[in-house]
Amino acid sequence: MRQQSVLVALASLTALALAATPNVIVIMADDQASDTLLDSMSVMPNVKSLIADKGITYERHYCTVSWCCPSRVNFLTGKAAHNTNVTGLEAPWGGWPKFVNQGLNKNYLPVWLNDAGIDTYYVGKFMNAYTTENFLKPAPKGWTDFSMLLEPGCYDFMHSIWNEGDKVVKKPGIHTQKITNEKTLQYLDDAAEARKPFFLMVAPVAPHVEITQSGVVNNPPPMPAQKGLFNDRIAPRRKNFNPDVSSGASWVANKRKLTEKEVKAGDAHHASRLRSIAGIDDMVKLIVDKLKDKKLLENTYIIYTSDNGYHISNHRLLPGKRCGYEEDISIPLLMTGPGIPQKRTSTIVSSHTDLAPTILKLFGVPQRPDFDGSVIEYTDSALKNSKRKEVVNVAFWDPDVAHENVEWKKSTPAQVYRNVWKSIRLQTAYGDFYYSVWCDGSKEFYDMDDDFAQMSNPLRTPLATTAYKKTYFSRPFAQLLTRLDTLLLITKTCKGDSCRHPWRVAFPGGKVNYLYDAMDEKYDRFFAEQPKVDFECVPGDIRERSGPEKVEVFVERGKRALGEREVRKLLPSFWRR
Repeated sequence: MRQQSVLVALASLTALALAATPNVIVIMADDQASDTLLDSMSVMPNVKSLIADKGITYERHYCTVSWCCPSRVNFLTGKAAHNTNVTGLEAPWGGWPKFVNQGLNKNYLPVWLNDAGIDTYYVGKFMNAYTTENFLKPAPKGWTDFSMLLEPGCYDFMHSIWNEGDKVVKKPGIHTQKITNEKTLQYLDDAAEARKPFFLMVAPVAPHVEITQSGVVNNPPPMPAQKGLFNDRIAPRRKNFNPDVSSGASWVANKRKLTEKEVKAGDAHHASRLRSIAGIDDMVKLIVDKLKDKKLLENTYIIYTSDNGYHISNHRLLPGKRCGYEEDISIPLLMTGPGIPQKRTSTIVSSHTDLAPTILKLFGVPQRPDFDGSVIEYTDSALKNSKRKEVVNVAFWDPDVAHENVEWKKSTPAQVYRNVWKSIRLQTAYGDFYYSVWCDGSKEFYDMDDDFAQMSNPLRTPLATTAYKKTYFSRPFAQLLTRLDTLLLITKTCKGDSCRHPWRVAFPGGKVNYLYDAMDEKYDRFFAEQPKVDFECVPGDIRERSGPEKVEVFVERGKRALGEREVRKLLPSFWRR
């Protein structure tokens, strides 16, 4: 009898805890760069008034792979792409089949939330290579209910294909955004009726280009309400817009200048994307209105972001992504909800690796020990006392295909480039930097405070490097480079603690936690003798072809040398071997 009473009491406590648990909605656009780069928020008044004005805009949020599927897997797992090894869109290096083969379908965000008693729903684009043939082989685990776009109809805006339960349903003649809206509102009705805390992810395919089932590439067709809007808008003319002098490194540095016809086509594409983004903005209002109607708004967090950024004529590139430049990796992140300060702008550094930990925190679910990311601060006190990391690791493994495709019609690829690079985006209290190494040995460095457009690469040629005389922390430029190269060496294969606290790999005693600490001249020889970043042009994370990994550990001079056992105790768990 006593045991039964205890069980009843425990059940009551569990019910009370779940009743107090908030809800979380994530809206993830497809290919939307941050507002400062492609001016996309100017067509999103609802996102501004309902999310930005009532919450936090994170100005320094990044994707870690500027490519659909790897970025989405990064978000859903809280792990860097080199640890999921989902680095592309299709097998053998990416897509839904790779996700399943890596065992991730049993170990990602919806599974953890569902195990904690939270209902989970998904609407829209899920992963690449998720098709009418394999969408239930196996089914995505962890979702209470889901309706996902299926290839070959994922990007066909007016003839999309979806799953509805275990059925494949074609939707000819209906705009995919309208279908996304309807399914989202239905899931909100279902969640309200269930009276349980819920997680809802909404992933419209907009503003991605349309790819019809016959392979034709078009500008994204707008919803009827957006037709004709923004015809006067052109792609922002930043300093790197189709420049007279080429920029970048590797194959980017050899790009020809775009023709007037190509520039005009890019401008038309930009206007079309804005119309598509405006359709997402209308959806945001529908979601908020439904939450109000169901009396759920006050207890619901809403997060708005994108899978990756986008460039249009920047660095002489035709519209696309897959590069490490700011246009491709800097993406929107806005959050509103209970306890979040209003009209706040934050400059703390974060990436998609941090969103799964943050969502678990919002729900009060314990953190995962194997996360590469950490919780993004979202309360007043946490923002004021933030000791955030200063570095985001970004990488790419797939080839880049250049199309002579100025009118957005089916075309033949002009050339395939080896687009394999690893980089760090470093934002400190003393400087703002980008450093990248390509698989062909090319390197890039940009002082983002002076060159936010990433136009002047002092590592492009030996002559350019010699001519670059700027000092950092009152130290020669060469000393900064040795630190950045070591930091990239650590982050390109980091895991767990070494991703969250990369400097501790080389300085396990904790004396160096930021770039400023590392610039002390007493470390010059130590950094000069570190292995240099070097790796092969391969399409996935093949460790034996990824070059040096292990970093030497600093031992203070003048003290006795530490024994191997002592050094191993100091090392983060990732390096204990």
